[in-house]
This record gives sequence, structure tokens and C-alpha cells, in this order.
Amino acid sequence: MSTLSTTHYFQRKRPKRWLIGGIVLLSLLVFAILLFFPGASLLNRMSWLDSGICAQIASHSFYPGGERLPLCARNTGIYLGFLMTLTTLYGKGKGRAQQLPPWPLVILLVGGITALAVDGINSFLLDLGIQHIYRPNNLLRLATGLVTGLAMALLLLPMLNRLFWCGYSEKRSVTTGQELVQYLPGLVLCFFVVASQNVLILYPIALLSTAGILTALGSLNLIVLVCVSRRDETFEHYRELLPFLGFAFLFAIGEMLLLAQLKLTLLHALGV
Repeated sequence: MSTLSTTHYFQRKRPKRWLIGGIVLLSLLVFAILLFFPGASLLNRMSWLDSGICAQIASHSFYPGGERLPLCARNTGIYLGFLMTLTTLYGKGKGRAQQLPPWPLVILLVGGITALAVDGINSFLLDLGIQHIYRPNNLLRLATGLVTGLAMALLLLPMLNRLFWCGYSEKRSVTTGQELVQYLPGLVLCFFVVASQNVLILYPIALLSTAGILTALGSLNLIVLVCVSRRDETFEHYRELLPFLGFAFLFAIGEMLLLAQLKLTLLHALGV
């Protein structure tokens, strides 16, 4: 394809400004309604929204100021770690990295996810009253969740970027073990902030972890929308992605609402 025809293609595909603005405003409006609509408290509303994603077992949760967080310790770690790492990647100028980390680091990151799986299975065995390896606790659930969130962000972002952008980038999400260590202070900070269970962190952690779920679900929706519309590897600028991002975000909210309602219906049917 010639340079002229390529330029014409992207100009033709560029979304209208009113569409971008409309989608963004609609997304913000829906999110604002979910957060501030009169009725139950903001914390209760977030807990219900998150309930389809998380089992919300009381003994597996943290209680800042005596109030339970919307997500259990493990899921709080996963989605807080995911959002923190993703934000750090963009802050370090790696928002468009298209290459996975070197294989030794990929294996290390997958090992972190495996640690979460082992801890989760062990915890499940304890809940069932079956012989288990060790006695789990919320600090370990939080730690393995944060590591998993880190791995999710470092592995998912390059895959998304290779799907979206027409330009090729040699950048890796993380290149060396030394660079990987640079992400740990933020996770350690999150760990101690959540573990402190101070009343001041109740709403910030609740909002950030819920935003992490929306970001993760929205990313998966974005993959589907881009593939279905056959726009893979055609984007040059973030503004071209905005309509897709808006719909992906709206679908994520809808999916969370649907899952929450399905869980509620199922629990009522089981008499729980």
C-alpha cells in the first residue's frame, strides 16, 4: 500500500470528534450513576458491583476501620497490583511496549501466578475441611494477589499493543531482572497500606481495586471489539481507540452488573 493510500485509509477510519466525546461522556455518566446514585452507601454499591467477580468471604477480607473491603484479600491484591503496574508502565514510557519480557522473566512471572493458584487451592481445601498443606492467611493472599497483578500487566500489555498499533515497537514491558525489581516498591507500599487496615485507606483501596477490575475486563472487551471490527494493527493514535475504549468500559460495567445479579439469583435459588 502506498504512503498516500495508507494516509487516506487512516483518515477514513478516524472517528468523528462528537462520537469520541459522546462515548467518553456516556461512560463517565454511567460510572457516576453507579457511584453516587441515592440509596445504599458507596461502599455497599461497590461491594454489590464486585460481588459477581469475588466470593467476598468474610474471613478472607480486610476490614479498614471495621468496614469490609468490596473484594477479598486475594482479589484486592490482584486488581490493585494490576492497576498499579499498568500505571507505572505508562509512567515509564512503556505504554506502547509490544514485546514480552525475556523468557526467564516470563517463567518467573508465571511462577508468581502459580504461587497464587497453589495458595488458592490450599485455602479452598481448608474451607472444605480437607487436609491442606499449611494454614493460609490474608497477608499471604494479598501478597500473591499483588504479584499476580504485576504479572498480568507485564504480560497482557504487550499483547494488547501488538493487536492495536500499526507501528512496530521493539520495546519490552520489562527487559531485565533489575528493571523488574523497580516495580516492587509500589507493590510493597500497596501491601503495607492494605494490611494496615487504617480507616483512611478504606475508600481509596475500594475505588482503586474496583477500577482495576473494570480495567482488566475492559481490556478483554477491547480485544474482542477490535478483532470483531477487523481493526487490528490499524491504529496510530490513542484518540482512534477512544470509541472502542468507551464501549469496552460500558460492556465491563454491564458484565459486572449481570454477574452480580446472576450470583444473587443463584444464592436465592439455593436458599443461601
